[in-house]
Amino acid sequence: MSAHIGPDVTGPDRIGPGNAGPEGAGLVGRDRERERVAALLAALPRDGGQVLRLSGAPGTGRTAVLRHAAARAAEQGVRVLSTAWAPAEREWPLAALNHLLRPALHRATGIPDRERAVLDTAFGGGPATPAPAELAAAVLRLLDTLPGPVLLCVDDLDRLDPASRDTLRAVAGLCGGTRVGLIVTERTASGAPPCPHPQTVTLGRLPDPQARALVARAGRVTGYAEEQLVLAVARGNPLALTELSLGDGPLGDTACFGMLPATPRLAEAYAEDRQALSAPARTVLLTAALSASPVTRDILAASALLLDSADAARDGLAEVVARGLVVESPGPTDADENAGAMEAVGTLRTGEVEAVGTLHTGVADTGTAGAVDAEVAADHLRFPDPLVRPAVLGLESTARRMAAHAALGQSIGSPAHAAWHAARCAVGPDEELARRLESLAAGPRPGGAVLVALAALEGAARLSPDPERGAARLLRAAELAGERGLADQALRYVRQIDPTGLGTLGRALLLRVYDLLPGSGTGGRERIAELCEAAREAAAQDPALARKLLLAAARRGRWQQCGPDERHLLLRTAGELRAGPRDAWYLTVTALTDPLRVPGPADPRPAPGVSGADHRSLLSQAATLTLDFERAAPLLEETEAALRAEGRYRQLPLILVPRAMCRIWLGGEWHTALALAEEARTIADRTGQPDWAARATGMLGILEALRGEHDRSLEYAAEVEESSLRLGQNRQLSLAVLARALTASGTGRYAEAYDRLRSLFTDPATPYAFEQFWGLAFLAEAAPPAGEQTDARTVVDHVASLTGEGCAPLLRRILAYADAVLAPEGEAEARYRRALRPGIEVWPLLHGMTAFGYGAWLRRRRRVTDSRTPLATAESVFRTLGASSRAAQTASELRATGWAAEGDSAGTPAGDVSGSDLTRVLSPQQLTIARLAARGLTNRAIGEQLRLSPRTVASHLYQIFPKLGVSSRAQLAALMGTG
Repeated sequence: MSAHIGPDVTGPDRIGPGNAGPEGAGLVGRDRERERVAALLAALPRDGGQVLRLSGAPGTGRTAVLRHAAARAAEQGVRVLSTAWAPAEREWPLAALNHLLRPALHRATGIPDRERAVLDTAFGGGPATPAPAELAAAVLRLLDTLPGPVLLCVDDLDRLDPASRDTLRAVAGLCGGTRVGLIVTERTASGAPPCPHPQTVTLGRLPDPQARALVARAGRVTGYAEEQLVLAVARGNPLALTELSLGDGPLGDTACFGMLPATPRLAEAYAEDRQALSAPARTVLLTAALSASPVTRDILAASALLLDSADAARDGLAEVVARGLVVESPGPTDADENAGAMEAVGTLRTGEVEAVGTLHTGVADTGTAGAVDAEVAADHLRFPDPLVRPAVLGLESTARRMAAHAALGQSIGSPAHAAWHAARCAVGPDEELARRLESLAAGPRPGGAVLVALAALEGAARLSPDPERGAARLLRAAELAGERGLADQALRYVRQIDPTGLGTLGRALLLRVYDLLPGSGTGGRERIAELCEAAREAAAQDPALARKLLLAAARRGRWQQCGPDERHLLLRTAGELRAGPRDAWYLTVTALTDPLRVPGPADPRPAPGVSGADHRSLLSQAATLTLDFERAAPLLEETEAALRAEGRYRQLPLILVPRAMCRIWLGGEWHTALALAEEARTIADRTGQPDWAARATGMLGILEALRGEHDRSLEYAAEVEESSLRLGQNRQLSLAVLARALTASGTGRYAEAYDRLRSLFTDPATPYAFEQFWGLAFLAEAAPPAGEQTDARTVVDHVASLTGEGCAPLLRRILAYADAVLAPEGEAEARYRRALRPGIEVWPLLHGMTAFGYGAWLRRRRRVTDSRTPLATAESVFRTLGASSRAAQTASELRATGWAAEGDSAGTPAGDVSGSDLTRVLSPQQLTIARLAARGLTNRAIGEQLRLSPRTVASHLYQIFPKLGVSSRAQLAALMGTG
């Protein structure tokens, strides 16, 4: 044998248990693949060798699964031998097989001479390479000398040198019945025949939860919005998920088609595809990947300029198409197909981001609709795998990309598309080119198409001869990035601007941008006056900017609980800038400032220049703030869908928190409200909005209190209080007050609950909002057991005097409920019936509260039979909602009516009773009181919970103790199993 045969170890660049790395040890998802690997390893010592083939596109994680298999095999004591493709070894026959077998070749002395001669010929420099089948048999005989089972891990089988590849395919056909298992990876559609009789698993995209986990583990993205961009662009490709990010520099060539730049590692995954092409085909591929236009003739014309030959360009395109890297499809020829064609132009149906569709919008704005129509009707090129485009650009030199830009700028028929490429090559100021480039930022910008607009504004700013005009373009880019939640990108633009060179409009826009940056919610009330003044100054030149500034001022005023002077300034400025009394923007500013000033329901009109999504957002905010949840709920759902589609993630908490509010009162179950509030908190945290994170946390605290999760509710309340103090936003404290009050009432501490809720109404000069309207219902509920009916009646009357006939239905129902709970004895029943009139079912929580109040009122008047129906209704509603403590309290009331248990205590001797006999000894109400006393509640606390006086509770306990043969609460607790 040659000296080439000898002991060795698995190299660091190969697949093996010692090189599993984080990709193998921490494999994300891939449950099906894990199961196949586990089955193969389990069968290896028992049923003999099996073959598993892992196929997939570049970057789908084939190697990661192979590393996982190697690691699991090593853990189980299975010997692992591995090999992988190495570019430098591809022309060396049997190089990959030699590396695979090197750790075992020293055992060749122990196999028969014939097989040893075959191995010596193969690896010892023999005159000819053995036949694959003969060499495969010798390989298996060699592996049989190893103790225990063996797993062969072969990465990129289709890319190995041909002799190694053919031999390993022969091994796959022979390893059945041996102690040798084989796992190979191959690229999808590699063109080579599969291994004989393998189990084949094709790796596809990772589902969204697993994709998010992989992005988080990679640690490249800096915020929620960037994460969403990566998820959209990567389309579940594991390598792309770990490699893509916006980076910290200017947006590059990939931005023109809404993609993120490829890292060297991602580009290298596609390097062989490019390397296998002829020089003309590589040029055509570069031109197609770089082109802002998908039109075939534009790409061919630019390629012909680069190649100095139209024939070479056509041949190169044919080669690229034949290899499946691009697909040529005819454009539609009739108007009915235009929408689908535009979608294809925007690459939406291939999974690429809708950037080119945005380019068309910009073209139409420049008055070149005819060019657009010609583009739509022409043949198009598209990339079946969108990641090929950034990968190709990552593999090309700057010089070749610049040459391609120049050729495309001369060849593309669309002026706007041509402007993009001309701008990439421009070296000096050019206002005309800057204006054409800026037009690409117009129109809708769904998903990754925001990158097109940002890159266009970046380029236009760079080309601007006028510094102030350039700064304004950068500010527009910063505003757009800030609205999308791309805070780092917005900050990068802002840092390039000299504020001293800005005019009136520029300063107003800079103020708007600052309001979008993380931490903008902090600051004093003086910012309100500053925003109002900037809105007035900007109104003549940019009405849309003026409205945004005043809306920001109104939000700040609401959450900081501004004084009467600031409220007057906000309402006066809004009145000056409004388009009319039914202007949706004006109504929203009014609702933020003083909700009770908003007139009754009507059809508000959109402000000039406001998009449909923004108009719905304004309407939903105004409806939510005035407690018109029936109107707000569908608008909020529509707005949320629109914001997600447009990639405006920073605004999602402003919609998700109100949606959770609506679900608390409108929903039949509260798990949806919890999910909405949780997501709002997550997005707010990751988009730098601590104020909205605190509001979402407050909503979680209220929900948990209503659900009976009191400890968790108090934790959330403490978080809100700490955030409110840090941010200087007093209004948020009211959310903590509601959570703590509901926790107190849920545990029978009605006096404490009443005191907390009463604090929401201490300043009658402050405009009431939803916190007070919600609190009114719970204040009325807590008043009777706390002995505060008279004071509560004063509060309710005051709120009722402030509301008109046009107030929201929920507020009218809350007032009717409070009126019933606090009614004089002779009027209570009629008012309860009025509060329970048809329609109350729309508000399940209020329905349950009203039915419970009515049933408890009837039972206390000894109308036991009449009380059962409303109490049963309330119990059912509370259990459906998930309000466990309220459901338990209602069940206690039901038991006190004899609904759940009827019994007679006669015949049971005192002192001769066990816990299971209690229902035979005590009446339902006595049993309830005994349980509460055993838990340690005082007579007053029991009375508050059951709406009885402390004296009545003491009387019941006086009867209970002798019946049970106990003389103290400690003995009672021991008897009932709570001591």
